Amino acid sequence: MTGPAPLPFRVSIIDYLNAAPLNYGFKRGLGENVFQMKFHVPAVCADRLRAGEVDAALVSSIEYLRIPDLKIVPGLCIASPRRVRSVLLMSKVPTEQIRTVALDTSSRSSVALVQILLRERYGLDPQVQDMAPGLPAMLAHCDAAVMIGDGAMRANKEGLLVMDLAEEWHAWTGLPFVFALWTVRSGAPELPTPGGVGPFFHRSLEMGRANLDVLVEEARRSVGWTAGELREYFTENISYSLGAREREGLALFYEKAVRHGLAPQEKPLSFL
Repeated sequence: MTGPAPLPFRVSIIDYLNAAPLNYGFKRGLGENVFQMKFHVPAVCADRLRAGEVDAALVSSIEYLRIPDLKIVPGLCIASPRRVRSVLLMSKVPTEQIRTVALDTSSRSSVALVQILLRERYGLDPQVQDMAPGLPAMLAHCDAAVMIGDGAMRANKEGLLVMDLAEEWHAWTGLPFVFALWTVRSGAPELPTPGGVGPFFHRSLEMGRANLDVLVEEARRSVGWTAGELREYFTENISYSLGAREREGLALFYEKAVRHGLAPQEKPLSFL
């Protein structure tokens, strides 16, 4: 007599270009007998994880403070050491004249970051409005708009002041900015494999790095950047390693987010 079939391990994946190397293996069959994949924008990834509808998710870094009982997959993240090019504040007025900002509803960390930067770095406290990503509509209602991901990369920026949020953070703090983390909820199924679920996340990224040419070609067709620009994006603008500097940047972001009422309270990083 056999026991019940093991539960699938449900993973929510950000289907944005910046996550493509992290997702590469999973999208090409890594652990296909173990994992059930769901593709969402960052905000929905977090909401599904909070609701217990998935067991692991690549979530905006600020959600670690907002969702209880999460473990971080060690060593992995989506960060930018300096300039990111896909997380932007685009304004039709000079920075000092910004009074209203449309916030991309698919984002969580970036919309917190822009409020911290405008308040602390520029002494501004504009009204903010959550809006679906779409630059013309956002700028029809507000002085400036935050957009992330592929939409920000494709947006027509002609005539606009463009602020790269990771570049602003680095110029201000000297630290990288961590946008997203692989996280696993308490109560997720135990995998009967060496090391449990953690090694799968690392293996997926290894496969992505080994197939960078494939990722660049796929992205060239969807985003429209040149192959050289995309290779630079994957290898220089984005970092996937959660090291000491990234943890330092994350701690500072968390401290400021809590101080500005953008997260409930600080807590130590807890790893798988």
